[in-house]
Amino acid sequence: MVFRTSLITGILLFLTTSLYSYDPSARFDKNEKPKELEGVGVKEKLGNQLDLSLSFRDETGKPILLSSFFKKEKPVLLSLVYYKCPTLCNFHLNGITDTLKRLNWQVGNEFEYVTVSFDPKETSDLAQAKKNAYVRDYARGNGDGWHFLTGDQKEITALADSVGFSYKWNPENEQWIHSSVAYVITPSGKISRYLHGITFDERTLKLSLLEASDGKIGDFTDQFALFCFQFDPGKNTYTLYAYNMMKLGGFFTLLILAAFLIPFWIRHNRNSELIRKE
Repeated sequence: MVFRTSLITGILLFLTTSLYSYDPSARFDKNEKPKELEGVGVKEKLGNQLDLSLSFRDETGKPILLSSFFKKEKPVLLSLVYYKCPTLCNFHLNGITDTLKRLNWQVGNEFEYVTVSFDPKETSDLAQAKKNAYVRDYARGNGDGWHFLTGDQKEITALADSVGFSYKWNPENEQWIHSSVAYVITPSGKISRYLHGITFDERTLKLSLLEASDGKIGDFTDQFALFCFQFDPGKNTYTLYAYNMMKLGGFFTLLILAAFLIPFWIRHNRNSELIRKE
């Protein structure tokens, strides 16, 4: 009886110790990247110059240079997607469009929006259908400023490399594996900002475009907002810039002091002159 009790106690002790000491994640390196995601991602290259001589095809199938979209000192919002994507690309384009609908600037006026398919097998017919759908959803303007492009592998690779965009084909589910990023490009073709994700903050997008244009678009209130906010890469958004706020506070303090002191000095000088004359 004692032996049986000791045996049962020993078994329970062993099972309990094994249960608490077993770590399911121990079989895997917590820092190990899934094999499917190797070689996929975005390496930021802020300030990098795009090759504006690259040639693509517009929605009608007409060859068009990338430089065609960089004109009149307008910044360019750029997306790399593929039009047959069943999930992520649609989420990305939907997120961009929802933000553009809330923006008080209009695509084609203050900036251009260029979408490029990184699948060389996709056709202009697909690009046209995609453009029609999103321009209809946007419901502002006649579609000017919206560009949905296709291209050959050489040009696609060159553009993807210049913005640090890496992707690959997954034969198991016959889909492209890729990240979701919007790129804000200056009128001269340099990368100004990376906006990661599938949802986009309206203020962040607006300030990014304003910053990329070097203040050449927008009104005084937009310029003032850019002065007060600074981009935080960790949060992927603009946050209050304390140093500029302190400078602004100091400026208003000087104005208030001047409003009180200048009249005082004027009265003091007048009284001094009267005393001297007497």
